Amino acid sequence: MSNSRPRQRMKPCCMELEGGIRNRGLRMTLPRQLVAQVLESADGYLSAEDIYSIIREEYPAIGLATVYRTLVLLDEMGIVNRYNFGEGRARYIAAEDQTAEHHHQLICERCYKVIKYSDFSEDERELYKKVESVLSEKHGFEIKRHIVQFHGICPDCRKESQNESSNSDV
Repeated sequence: MSNSRPRQRMKPCCMELEGGIRNRGLRMTLPRQLVAQVLESADGYLSAEDIYSIIREEYPAIGLATVYRTLVLLDEMGIVNRYNFGEGRARYIAAEDQTAEHHHQLICERCYKVIKYSDFSEDERELYKKVESVLSEKHGFEIKRHIVQFHGICPDCRKESQNESSNSDV
């Protein structure tokens, strides 16, 4: 990758990244570091294309295929989490620390906005503990974590839809 700016050695964003890459007999490459860094600094869920666009601003020679391959590797290593929100493409986020606050996701089926939901009531906490317990016992499965996604229409899209309906009545 050529760039007119002088390159500085970039630090891997995750401690596991460099060790995990080397344990697999692979080299720590700049694209791998960059993809991980973009995801770690991101404020939300990014697609491969989003990551590619961000990196390409600084490193125009990076290829989209490189970003895809890197995301597959980082997902296999547990450095990133891959999600499908129903929009026909995967989105990624840096894997959360196991001590991080647990959350669920509210996903808009129109604009694909994702809202993290973590302000659980005590009743909700009890419900999910019970569900995990029943599933674990029923299937003999040790549950480590769960992901819950609620799909619907966000307030902005609902408001937009109501405005469109109001305007068409005129």
